[in-house]
Amino acid sequence: IKNAMKEALQNIILVGISKSDFFKYCAFYGGTSLRIIRNLPRFSEDLDFTLVENKDDFKLSDYTKYIEIELNSLGLEYKINTKEKNIEISVENIYFNFNLKSLFNISFKEYENQIIDNELLSIKIEVEKKYFDGGITELKLLTYPSFAQIRTFSIETLFASKLIAILNRKCKTRVKGRDYYDYLFYISLGTKVNLLFLENGLKKFGYLECNEKLSLERLKKDLIDKFESVDFNSALNDVKKFVDANDQITKSFNKDIFISSVDLIEAF
Repeated sequence: IKNAMKEALQNIILVGISKSDFFKYCAFYGGTSLRIIRNLPRFSEDLDFTLVENKDDFKLSDYTKYIEIELNSLGLEYKINTKEKNIEISVENIYFNFNLKSLFNISFKEYENQIIDNELLSIKIEVEKKYFDGGITELKLLTYPSFAQIRTFSIETLFASKLIAILNRKCKTRVKGRDYYDYLFYISLGTKVNLLFLENGLKKFGYLECNEKLSLERLKKDLIDKFESVDFNSALNDVKKFVDANDQITKSFNKDIFISSVDLIEAF
């Protein structure tokens, strides 16, 4: 029920910012984009965006008023918490925090007594300002809770952004199983990869040198090396709480499946 509430609030926030020029500069990407726009069969917590052109004066905080108007129109109470990471990371976060008991009182009053008085439900909005070339964007129509046009990456570019995360992410404490779940989702759709965007992203994050070229053969080799090192039991434990108990993709979480899947990747 909490996840259902979060997803409804995510949609409301998307409608709010769509009423500004936000999608002129940003594209919706990541797991929640896949969930809302492309029916990914797992829940995703955060709203992730990235700049699609250089804009030095971009501030996520300039757009909170549009979200507030939308939330206020529905009588929803909230507090805003802004958190900027350092310049080198170049990520801006804003959290919309809702009192969970108040939300449950709207739709699920019978569960109200099971909630701690000050328990919060938070929606994180994050914008990655580290822009790089090669991304292909498209407009998609959101229909709930009202019609809105949302700018997102093409599925080939989304796949490339997921591969950037898989290859570049350091798993010091726990494996982010959601990355590997989404990877199999793309594979199941026969998605090709935007190799130019992937190459530029890996250079931007320091995985590749500026003068290096990324071939499909190099990509496949690097993915196999990565999959050889992953603890897929840990990855499965991470993603289980975001999927249905009978989910089919999680049943394929083993090293051999992931390594074999690399043969199916084609360049866009």
